Order: sequence, then C-alpha cells, then structure tokens
Amino acid sequence: MAGALAAAGVVHVRYAAGEEVPWDPGLFLLDVESGEVEGWVRSLAALPEEERSAVGGAGDDFDVSPSNRFLSLAGVLYDRQSERAYAIDDGLAGWWGSGSHERLLLRGASDNAYVVVDSDLEPVAQLSIPRGERFTSPGGGYILAREYGSGRTFHLVNLEDEANPSVHRWVLPWDPLGAAFRMELLDNLVAFIGGDGDAACHVTRYDLGGVLLSDQTVPCQPNWLARISPDGRLLAAATFTSLVDFSYGRQPVGLVLSIFDAATGEKLARILGAHPPWIEGGWGNEPDRDFWLADGSGIIVETRSGWRVAALEGSWGGAPGWASPDDPDLFLEYSRGYPGSVVAAVNQQGDERASISVGPPSAIIPEPEYEAALVLREIADWGARSDTLRVRTSYFDTHHIPDYDGTPPLAPVIELPPFEDRLLVEVVVDTCLNVREEPRLDAPIVTCLPPGTVAETDDFERVWSWPDDVEGVYAMQQDWMHIRTAGGIEGWVSADYLRWRSEGLRLEETPPDTALTAE
Repeated sequence: MAGALAAAGVVHVRYAAGEEVPWDPGLFLLDVESGEVEGWVRSLAALPEEERSAVGGAGDDFDVSPSNRFLSLAGVLYDRQSERAYAIDDGLAGWWGSGSHERLLLRGASDNAYVVVDSDLEPVAQLSIPRGERFTSPGGGYILAREYGSGRTFHLVNLEDEANPSVHRWVLPWDPLGAAFRMELLDNLVAFIGGDGDAACHVTRYDLGGVLLSDQTVPCQPNWLARISPDGRLLAAATFTSLVDFSYGRQPVGLVLSIFDAATGEKLARILGAHPPWIEGGWGNEPDRDFWLADGSGIIVETRSGWRVAALEGSWGGAPGWASPDDPDLFLEYSRGYPGSVVAAVNQQGDERASISVGPPSAIIPEPEYEAALVLREIADWGARSDTLRVRTSYFDTHHIPDYDGTPPLAPVIELPPFEDRLLVEVVVDTCLNVREEPRLDAPIVTCLPPGTVAETDDFERVWSWPDDVEGVYAMQQDWMHIRTAGGIEGWVSADYLRWRSEGLRLEETPPDTALTAE
C-alpha cells in the first residue's frame, strides 16, 4: 500500500488521543471509543510552495465506505482491514454494509451490467441496472435507479436475497421535473418528496417490493422540502416562511416547523419560531445533514437562543451539534477557530466522548491571485454508525460564503393539537407599542398598541444599520414583524416586544440543559 499511496502523493498518518493534528488536505477518521486518529493526507510540507494550492482541495477527493473499512483515492481502493490496495480506475460504482455484510458494486463489461462483491472482493451477485442515476440505501438492502430520460420511472433492485436479487419498477404518480425534489433512502423504504406549487409538498413512499405505501400532499414551503424521520413514519416541514432583508438580497427564513404523520398527512406537532439549522457557510459539498434524532423522537432546530432539540412529546432539550445516525444522545460538534479547530463527538449535555484537534497548516498555502481570503475548512460527518467520525480537510476562498443570518426573532414554542390556524402574537410591553408604516424607526407611526393586544402576523424583516457616530459598532440589528389586529390595524412593530400567543411549551420556561427523555 505504501507504494500506491506514495505514487498518489498521499501520506498515511496516525495520532494518539488528544494529540493535535497538523492541517493538511485529506481525510481523518476519529475512533470515538479510543480517541485515536488515522488519516491519509497530501502533505503541504513535502511540496514546493508553488504546488501547494493545487492540492489544497484534495480532501474532497477522498471517499470512504459507510463502515469506514474501504478508502477510495486517486484510482486506488484501499482495504484498511487487510491493508491491501487495488487499482480500480473508474470501476467502483458504490458500496454499503459492514462486517460480513460489507459489499462493493463494481461496473461490469457492458453499460448496464454490475457485479456485487463481498469484503474479500469475491463476486456474490450479478445485476442489470437500467442506465440513469443510481442510489444505494444506507444499509445496502437495495439499489435505486432513476431511468435515464425519464424523471418519473424508477427501478428498485432488492438485495435482501443476494443470490436472486429482484427488480421492481414503478412510475411516480407526479412529475418531479421542474420543481424542488429530493429522495429519502431509508433501510426499510424509499420516499420521494417534491414541491407542489408555492405552499405544498408531495410525499410518496414505497416499500422494498415496489409497493406504494402512501401518497400524501402536506403543507410545505418548497424552498425547504419536508424531511422524513429515520424510521419513515414522520415528516418535518417548514409550513411558513418569511423574508428577511439582507444587504446582499432577501433570503427565506422559516418561522413554523410542522411535524406530520407520513402515512396520513395528519399534523402531530408544530414548532413556532424555529427552523432546521442552516449549514455553516453554505458549502456546496457539505454532507447532507440530518436534523432528526436517530430514533425519530425529536428534531434539532435553530432558535434565537441557539440550537435546541424539540422533542415531539412536547419538551425542550440541548443540541450541541448535528445528530448521529444511530445514537439519539450523540452529536457532532464543531468548534471552529484560527489557527486551529476542534471536531468532537459529544452527548446532549455537551460532555465530550472524543475529539480531533486540527492545528495550523503544516506549511503556508499561497493566497489566491484574485481578491479573496483563503480559508481552511474541516467538513465532518458520520459513517453508517457513530463509532467513527470522518473529517475531510480542504480550503476555499471567501467568495463562496453566502451572507446568511436567519434565526427567527421570537422565543420558540412547541404546540400539540389542536392548532390555531393563524400565527398570533401578543404585545408584551409596559406602556404601549408603536405600529409603524414601514419596518424602520423613522417610519410614520400608525398607532400605539396597549400590552396584551393580540394580532396576526404574516411576515418579518431583519434590518441592519451601520451608525457613523458610535465608535466600535459596525452594525446593529432590528427585527420587525408585520401584524394585523382584529380591529383592522396593520403595520410593522419591533419584535423585541412580542411573543407567540400560544398555550404550548415555551423554550424560556425550560432550563437549557434539560435532557431529552426518549421513549
């Protein structure tokens, strides 16, 4: 293997628990149990300065199987268990499973022919998969293919009986082309979710035999398509969004997150003033984060008080990071900084299980020739199990970072049925609250509302100002909400003096370190 790695310019490294890892572009695996780190990097220190920028994004080229046993890099397949390397060029088409069920999908002699091999690379099945997009379920129980030239025709290759894999074909009852669309591949079913106009989503689920389980339409903002729970029973969807004013344009922000029964479309819970966490930096190749807890008992939401777990029975808990795939009390936590960053596996109270500390670069990377700052990055995700954290290191320039700050302005509330159809807020002020014609302090005043006034809201805006006369202050933020009272008064009011009119459980009524009890 050493020769194959050297030919690819890759160095195999190991670090003890707690030992700082020099920043080099590559892939690192953190053993959550021992805290030890194993990595494969392209060492900047070993390269002439003029060649370092060319390999700075190398971490994006490293791929690892769900069980973390096999690595794919520079046309080489490396088996970490046997420490053997194989030339694969473009022959690897997918992988799944773990242990004795580790499987790799290799391309065959013809366009549609594929061979499934086990962890010893011995053939166990031959398949014919139609041309088109191909996807593999997390546990490897099936392969899904969208037929080339058709947006609605799918083929599911069921691998439960490997010796005799069966193929099931169906046509979606709606056309996913021309609208927002995503697929959710679960171990026991596959779900298709697509936008249906401006305020609804199609949600269609099939079992591994290609049998239609359900076909529902639920309220949903298509810019945030519904996400299905790990067991396929529940849906989380942004059912109301608003527009926030930024210096670089307007971006939609969720104010209401609703939970539905995936089979019936019935609304089971509603969370006011929260939305799924935004991926930091908005990088195009970030892992597809999951805000559902592994057992489907709650979801991670972003609030004005930070990230929290909203439990579906109606309680709040801590959320120190992204959820793990199989443990509802394990999270992936980032602590970014410069010149070092820390990626850790922590429990809900923030207690660390293991971490990787990435230090300064092993060598200087030249700045881009155009006007942009060079930023080092670490992208971490889980494999099929939470026993290992995978960290990829590369870099990007600041031209790729969107300006985003979308935390809703009011403290969130978890509501259970029955639900109020409208979004109602209540004035919380000692004297009275000014209603203005526009969302700014110098706008004309319409009236002044007394404390306790209830009004309907349908929009909010975040307005930034840069005062010239305040030393050390670069920007000030003011959140405004558009309201309409039962008496017909309409205008904009400061969100600082409002709260949700709700009988649900408010976040401020629960200590932030309250643990989530999952049944």
